[in-house]
Amino acid sequence: MPFDIGFFELLLIVVIALVVLGPERLPKAMHTVGRWVGKAKRGFSQFNQQVSRELELEEMKKRIAEHEKMIMEQTESDEELQRLREEAQATIAKAEQALKQSEQALANEQQKLQSSNPSSDKPS
Repeated sequence: MPFDIGFFELLLIVVIALVVLGPERLPKAMHTVGRWVGKAKRGFSQFNQQVSRELELEEMKKRIAEHEKMIMEQTESDEELQRLREEAQATIAKAEQALKQSEQALANEQQKLQSSNPSSDKPS
């Protein structure tokens, strides 16, 4: 509560109000003061609720930003893995092509050797 008024302070205020206003006007004045206090309490309560909602909203925005960051990092990681996979596949394809060319070159050399040396194939 914003005001720290004890029982004796409140009793003193009521006695002074009774002396100043008199017994005829005191009930109406107390009723009016009660309404003002009620409005002030509702105003403070609404303000506190609004501040709480704003704080919750800020917290939710922070969480959303963190989740979006995690999603982006995961996406970047997935993209990096895909890029590495494609590089590995390209390297494998180049190696296979080089192997085929080497095998073809070896086969050509063997044919040249066999065709240039026909006597080694014939038994004597």
